[in-house]
Amino acid sequence: MNKNFRFSTFNFQLKKLPFLLLGLLVTVMAIATFVEKSKGTDFAYQYIYGSWWFTFLWAILSGLSIVMILKRKLHKNIPLCLLHLSFVVILIGAFFTKISSVNGYVVLEKNQACQSLQTQKEGITHLPFEICLDSFYVAFYPGTDSPADYVSHIHIKDEKANVNGVVSMNHIFSYRGYRFYQTSFEDDFQTSVLSVNRDVWGIPITYSGYALFMLSGLLCLLAPKGNFRRLISHPLLKKVSVILLFLAPLTLFANTLTKDSLTTNREQAKAFGNLWMLNNGRITSVAVFAHDFTLKLTGKPSFKYLDANQFLMGFLFFPEKWQQVALFEIEDPILKKELNATTEKAALVDFYNADGTYKLAKYRNPNSKSAQQKEVEKLNEKVQLINMLHNGNLLQIYPQKVSGQLRWLTPTQTLSSTIADSNVWFIRYSLLEYYQALKKNNHPKALEILNSIKDFQTANAKEVLPSEFHQKAELFYLKANITSWLFKINLTIGILCLLSIFVPKIQKLKILNRLFRTILLLSFLALTLSIVLRTYLSGYLPLSNGYETMMIIAWCAMLVSLIFARKVTEILPFGFLLSGCSLLVAHLGMMNPEITPLVPVLSSPLLSIHVSLIMLSYTLLGFIALNSIISIAQILFSKDKQKILLLLERNKIYSTICLYPALFLLGAGIFVGAIWANISWGRYWGWDPKEVWALITFLIYSFALHEKIIKPFKNIFFFHTFGIIAFLSVLMTYFGVNFFLGGMHSYAGEIHFGSTTLILVLSFVLLTAFLIAGYVKFKRIISSS
Repeated sequence: MNKNFRFSTFNFQLKKLPFLLLGLLVTVMAIATFVEKSKGTDFAYQYIYGSWWFTFLWAILSGLSIVMILKRKLHKNIPLCLLHLSFVVILIGAFFTKISSVNGYVVLEKNQACQSLQTQKEGITHLPFEICLDSFYVAFYPGTDSPADYVSHIHIKDEKANVNGVVSMNHIFSYRGYRFYQTSFEDDFQTSVLSVNRDVWGIPITYSGYALFMLSGLLCLLAPKGNFRRLISHPLLKKVSVILLFLAPLTLFANTLTKDSLTTNREQAKAFGNLWMLNNGRITSVAVFAHDFTLKLTGKPSFKYLDANQFLMGFLFFPEKWQQVALFEIEDPILKKELNATTEKAALVDFYNADGTYKLAKYRNPNSKSAQQKEVEKLNEKVQLINMLHNGNLLQIYPQKVSGQLRWLTPTQTLSSTIADSNVWFIRYSLLEYYQALKKNNHPKALEILNSIKDFQTANAKEVLPSEFHQKAELFYLKANITSWLFKINLTIGILCLLSIFVPKIQKLKILNRLFRTILLLSFLALTLSIVLRTYLSGYLPLSNGYETMMIIAWCAMLVSLIFARKVTEILPFGFLLSGCSLLVAHLGMMNPEITPLVPVLSSPLLSIHVSLIMLSYTLLGFIALNSIISIAQILFSKDKQKILLLLERNKIYSTICLYPALFLLGAGIFVGAIWANISWGRYWGWDPKEVWALITFLIYSFALHEKIIKPFKNIFFFHTFGIIAFLSVLMTYFGVNFFLGGMHSYAGEIHFGSTTLILVLSFVLLTAFLIAGYVKFKRIISSS
């Protein structure tokens, strides 16, 4: 009896050991990202990611996983067995990559043979062949100076053959197991730097693991006797299963001016806004630039009674008047005194002393991160933007072929001697003539000059100019500004919808439920229109920056809610609140709303797949978190003890059902991203903070699917608490890395603390109090049941 007890205890501890080890690895990786932030990438790689003990921990985990597969006889459950084996295969592939791969770079000078590979491990090594650069060039987006690709033409010589090849972004050239990637180049275009990778065993083994994961993950979702199908057929859910199965495979003002007339009339401004220009690397109308300019200076798309076009023309053609307009909000008391901002706003003239010296110059300190320094940099950026406009450096409105390539020129820049004299004169003086016509209030003459500039643009750049429909679509997109008002609607309705859940009489009103569903559908269609327009205008799926991914998360949240809403009314507030919060984050300016050309490395279909999978996964995990928050709120406010326990159990099933596809999508997204990175940079995993935290998130949530071994997950309250706390890893992956840790995947610069720290502390205190209060009430319910 005692022997059997000891064996049973040992067997139980053996089952828990892989998860204890996994928890240790999660902790180590989380700490490592902060160590990298503090000590640098090389330090983190040398002492953590690249260390023998870190590799040993993963090796032990692989061994324990194999033991558990055998002991638990998972071979009887083919999908589950293959799923766990896929991770072992991936780790084996990573091990082979670590011990056998060759990584380095070659510096190629035009027409000079090179056989030296520079590596971090061994220094300089020799390639078994010679490689030579024939030519290098930058391919541009049509009619712009924005790089679309970097291309190296090379040829290779060895004893067997002479081979020509092309290397560019997202296009690998392979020869005898060596793969070449475009990395960088010198400004003279005579030197190209290529990354070189040789990984004969690691890549195929790892890719096999990725494929096995995706296959087994689908099988787990679709297997008739699997846990996922069992859950969606649970009696508590009634007829909701058909809908859940569908989810499994899833992604104005008046026209008059005031008497002081700071600018021209709206009709004239609109005509000026219809001109084309090169703006942020794209060919857009001047109206788009005016919108960005106004938004940058005022935080709004218009200024009082003036639209964006009038605001821009005021600064451009009537600068002496606009120097006196108080535009700049000043918060720091020292800066207020320096700039004479008695009304908390300063005018442009206030930034300069009588002798013309710049007042903020003495306050600028790039090494400081104080609140005052942040405000100084923010103000300085606005002032310099105005100066650049006044200097004529921003108005690239004159297309002209120079040395066979189309360039967009400004009136003040040095012009090539190859440009015809008549064109030189037009570029230099047409805007001056326009200005003189405006000053004389000769509006017909002014419009005539604008038409001549438009004709000049058409004559010189007709083949690359967007269509009139494109121009109108972009102006509509800017004026509609859907995210700026949609988040208000979604958050407001979301709160009302959430409150209705706690009032049974209201919750039973079918007409109210239909109304909420209708509003959600209209909101979804409005955001869909915004995304479609942005896709049309940019020429790529809007997944390239933080602003765009916030839009996609909101879209996914509403889509999932609409799919579930008819059968599961409680999901409606999730869709409203999650989408509303996502759109609010986008609106707050934390992200970049401007449409810009894709940088070459992002011009890959794998990027769209990678981001779409991850965003849909985050959306589902967000639903789980909101479901858990509502569940604990129901504990606090419910009076029916028996009913609340059934409700909590049903909510747990909802969350678990969401968790299966969420983990599959997150894992698939990570692995597609790894393949994309391998194609772009020659490595499928680089321990970048974003990669690490995505993996941490995946591992943390995977614990919840093993409640047979990790017993606390059988407790309803623990499960819902986990659903809230685990979501912090998602927030860290998306926001913490982007704005604090940085790295290759960062959408923006580092976050500046101050009030942000206070908000985080208060949020943590409120969350803790909420969970403690819920736990106390839950214990009372259990003890009295």
